[in-house]
Amino acid sequence: MLTITTEELSGIVEVMVVVSEEEIIDIAQELAYLRDDETPEPEELRQLITSAMKIHWLEPIPSTAVFGAPQSSNLYIAGPASFGTVPPELSEIMDTIEFEGCRSFDWDIVTSNIIPDMSRKLDRLEALVEDAADGAVVIKKAETEYSELFNRYYDYDFWLPDGLPGIGMRLEAVSQRLKEIKEAD
Repeated sequence: MLTITTEELSGIVEVMVVVSEEEIIDIAQELAYLRDDETPEPEELRQLITSAMKIHWLEPIPSTAVFGAPQSSNLYIAGPASFGTVPPELSEIMDTIEFEGCRSFDWDIVTSNIIPDMSRKLDRLEALVEDAADGAVVIKKAETEYSELFNRYYDYDFWLPDGLPGIGMRLEAVSQRLKEIKEAD
């Protein structure tokens, strides 16, 4: 059982702005120590990070986007669905690990990584909708995929400073196409 929750992980990242995987491991181990809990294994913490990314509480960020990036292959920021809780022990831990603060990153680089991913997902969705129009796929599957992608779009569009230009219009066209297919049935 991990000492640190997804909410606490997210809160830590919100406070620190950008966090490396190594820092997450160090902080979680210090947190366990302060709570007299069993020290979590790095692999358990990597699984926690992965699950937090799946629900968009954490977003990976390339080191090129971070000003004065800590040396790490894996860096994270709080994601668009993050609702973090800061552990009360964090200030003591930050003193222990000698956290210097003042981290920042380039939103344009973050956005430039998210837009192509959203575009690829939208390409697949458009193909799925056309398969539904041809009867090769049940329309419910296309509607479910649309709903999930729309929710993700909404989260990112709200979260990113300049939103996701062009994606909203394509999603609106998919919505219209789904409506046409349903009306034709």
